[in-house]
Amino acid sequence: MPQVVFHDQKNYQGAKPIGLDNPIPQLAVGKEDEPQWLTDFQRDGYVVVKSVVDREKALNYYANAGEDWLEGFKMGYKRDDPSTWDAKNLPRSNHGGLYSQYSFAHAQFVWDAKTEPKIVELFETLWGTKELTVSFDGGSLAVPIPFDQVQGNAKPWPHSDQSAYRPQRHCVQGLLNLLPNGPDDGGLTVLKGSANLFEQYFKEHMHLEPPEKWPRRDGFQWTEDELKWFYDKGCEWVKPVMEPGDFVLWDSREVHYGDFPKLQNKRFAIYICYKPMSAMSPEQQERKLEAFRRGYCTTHDPCDFLIKGDQEAEWNVNFPYAKPVINEQGQKAIGLIPY
Repeated sequence: MPQVVFHDQKNYQGAKPIGLDNPIPQLAVGKEDEPQWLTDFQRDGYVVVKSVVDREKALNYYANAGEDWLEGFKMGYKRDDPSTWDAKNLPRSNHGGLYSQYSFAHAQFVWDAKTEPKIVELFETLWGTKELTVSFDGGSLAVPIPFDQVQGNAKPWPHSDQSAYRPQRHCVQGLLNLLPNGPDDGGLTVLKGSANLFEQYFKEHMHLEPPEKWPRRDGFQWTEDELKWFYDKGCEWVKPVMEPGDFVLWDSREVHYGDFPKLQNKRFAIYICYKPMSAMSPEQQERKLEAFRRGYCTTHDPCDFLIKGDQEAEWNVNFPYAKPVINEQGQKAIGLIPY
């Protein structure tokens, strides 16, 4: 059997985004019984769906499991001792708590969240099929460490998770919120309505395309000058306030960033994204199975994914804890067993 070749997010040199020539999956919209959350999502580019997971389960199981995960590295962090809330006492992360290494996507509590029935049902409604595949995306266990220990001193980092060369709606991301998440507690911040203007922006600004081209992998970093175009069209920044167990969906084109906690409250969330299994190429399916076996984390797209950087870095440890026990729903969503 040929060796699986992975595409790395940090070093992607492809001529175009992964899977660009494949058919684009379509949302199951326009039905008479369309839920209000799906209507709101199409208008705003994001939506918060309340109480998808029981509040007590989000707090007592999922958030506690996140604390166990951090403390289990035995680097000095203690959940109830703010004097230990320092980068030197925590595993390496991006933007002060985004985990895309250490097989975070394959921790037992993360897989339990991915297969929560009501979360799966949201994506079944969204895509109009039960035959879905799930992302190996990471999560946020953001502890309020000093700002000078966070990339960019914890300033906003607005981006879209889609390439300029893939302007149509292609992927819908999601996260399960685990702790009370108020206006100053960090978390997802979106430029409301920007997803529906993404394609128009690049059509009107082709003259700004650099000689070396815009990034070909899915992802686009926005400058404040570029964002003025969206502001002029009425887009405004919104920081959704969420309770434990709430689930937020957003269009990958939506301009957004993960804000860092401004006070002493932590921000915990698990990223979960499903797409129709039919949208994944056989080559990507092979990569997905091998990524699972190795404990790799990937980008958000369950079908047209890249491997996150540093999966084999010296400092990274894949499967630092026991390998997860995957239920039937999860096995199907990976491709280990057929639907």
